[in-house]
Amino acid sequence: MKAHYILIAALCGLAGCREDNGAADAVNRREMPPLKVSVINMEQRTVELKSSWFGHLRGVEQADIRPQVSGTLMRQVYWDGSVCDKGELLFEIDPATYQAAVDREEANLATARAVKLQAEASLDRVQKDLDRYDKLIRTGAISVKNLTDAQQNLKEMQAALEQAEAGIKQAEASLENARINLDRTKVRAPFRGLASKATASVGELISASGSPLTTMSSIDPIRVDFSVTGKQVLSRLMDGTVNVKTGRMGDMPDFELILEDGSVFEKKGKVVSVDSEVSRSTGTVNFIGHIPNPDLKLRSGMAVRVRAVTGTEKDALLVPARALLSSMNHRNIMVVAPDGTPRRIDVQPGETVVLDMPDGKGGTAPMLMQMVTGTVRPIPESLKEIGYGKPADAPVIVEGGMMAAQYSKANSLMREHGATEGFGTVVPVPFIYTAPVSTTPSVTAK
Repeated sequence: MKAHYILIAALCGLAGCREDNGAADAVNRREMPPLKVSVINMEQRTVELKSSWFGHLRGVEQADIRPQVSGTLMRQVYWDGSVCDKGELLFEIDPATYQAAVDREEANLATARAVKLQAEASLDRVQKDLDRYDKLIRTGAISVKNLTDAQQNLKEMQAALEQAEAGIKQAEASLENARINLDRTKVRAPFRGLASKATASVGELISASGSPLTTMSSIDPIRVDFSVTGKQVLSRLMDGTVNVKTGRMGDMPDFELILEDGSVFEKKGKVVSVDSEVSRSTGTVNFIGHIPNPDLKLRSGMAVRVRAVTGTEKDALLVPARALLSSMNHRNIMVVAPDGTPRRIDVQPGETVVLDMPDGKGGTAPMLMQMVTGTVRPIPESLKEIGYGKPADAPVIVEGGMMAAQYSKANSLMREHGATEGFGTVVPVPFIYTAPVSTTPSVTAK
């Protein structure tokens, strides 16, 4: 009897009951005031599973623009940070020394051509002498020695002509090299792209082996480098999405680019190549993607997140992320039973997806929805015990879940000791999404 009274007293204390004439009346009477909670019905649908990875942007083509000849920087043609077309003039180096070298080599070429003309004339003269000696030798008018001397002179003149022709080629090569060096005094853009700030000033003496004058990167399309876990890549190799011979992607869907402010870039990108090995230090594989950037909003060096669809989940059960409660090592949600009492259901959360939910202003707003996946006991079975035939009929408590959990625990204790109605109920009201508001004034926002 003593134990019985202690138990009843404890239950009455938990329920906030007052002393009365009968313990049974206290057990069967609800003493806790109804709790107002926000609810939304559980969603059941097939959803796309998305993964995201950190990455950074760079130009598809990216290069340091270095001088190829030394001299005084005479002019910077482009504006710092402007877009330059392929072949557009960026810098000009004093060409006087290199123009003089061109003039000198042109003179050397003219000399080599004159030497060739002399060699051709000598060869023609010796050839005529040899033809004449060939006729005279038959009549005995000249000796055999005269003929052999003429033949030797012919060979020498032929060698002189070949040497003169080689001299012309050498002079032409020297002239071409001088012209190339002269042309290199005009530093041009190797491709269309964004030219950064110049590092040298007009009047400065620059060297071919010195620092870059500027850097350029092509930004339409722009390249994104990101790393994917080896496990995710393995699944793609197994299903044939990645060609193991070329490293090219097959039917992998286009990816989204999430910028630093959380916004999604309006264009989607494509994966163009996959690295050949998994990093031993990080366990990831490097991916390369290209994204159209016609308005040049994306710039090299930006930190981004890459998000892509990696699979689908059929008949996924979805609840708002804030509906999940934690208790020790368990995760659970609170559901309003048909009799108005809150009931706890243990769950195992899956991935988080984004769905459009009513925002109370006649429109929709994105809201995080947590997939509730396999549990020790299937969720539909737990809901049937409560009184719901299908998951979509079950109102899940989104706000007020912690207090509802206390009500649920008290109700369970009361039922264990003979209560027929329970004593803790909730009043469900529709949950309407509202964007989170910071309670601390933001200095950076101003």
